[in-house]
Amino acid sequence: MTTVLPRNGEEATVRPGTGSLSAPPDADPGAAALGRVALDAGRLVTALLSPAGTATRPTTAAPVGPPEVRVGVDLVMVAEVARSVETLGDRYVHRIFTPHEVACCQVPAAVGPGPAPTVGPVSTYLLDSLAARFAAKEAALKVLRPDGPRPEWRAIEVHRDAGGWCELRLTGAAALLAERAGLGPLAVSMTHEGGVAAAVVVAVAMAPQGQHRTGPIAPGDTPDRQGER
Repeated sequence: MTTVLPRNGEEATVRPGTGSLSAPPDADPGAAALGRVALDAGRLVTALLSPAGTATRPTTAAPVGPPEVRVGVDLVMVAEVARSVETLGDRYVHRIFTPHEVACCQVPAAVGPGPAPTVGPVSTYLLDSLAARFAAKEAALKVLRPDGPRPEWRAIEVHRDAGGWCELRLTGAAALLAERAGLGPLAVSMTHEGGVAAAVVVAVAMAPQGQHRTGPIAPGDTPDRQGER
């Protein structure tokens, strides 16, 4: 099971269990972010491997090999995303992020109590949130392990539920990579602090023995056509 814990007044991250990791006030922001991500990774792995976990197990009667836990972690400097937005503007944003992600990262009309979001001098985006989502996409790629061309960035979407928590949704080549690897749902946790954004993605592969497909994705290959091979 997972528990939704709000962070930074901006969004909720998906965390199995309860509690949070607090860093000393003088701790390096990057180290603090990485520490939280490491803790989240352990909790996500525990939840996915537990009997009540969310890993999807195959219904086929074929022999099933031992589960393979895949973990991806990524750190992104918010300033790097800010430079890209300042230099390339909406062209950069809409090439990397889906319309849903862009909508979630728009500067709100009024910011309530709490830490002010990081925005550029002329930016209309919450740069902390964009950076966290970019880190989640990079972490997801480390779980998907493409051995050919990478899926396009928008094929990996951080979807924010109406309740506040986030989940990963895959389409196109990204969905095919997950299907080929026998991956269950990809669990994601994001955080940002002190100019650093971080994300961890965890998934469990539980495909029947001998059923994993390998090699690069062929042109025109889609999840719907995967069964033709």
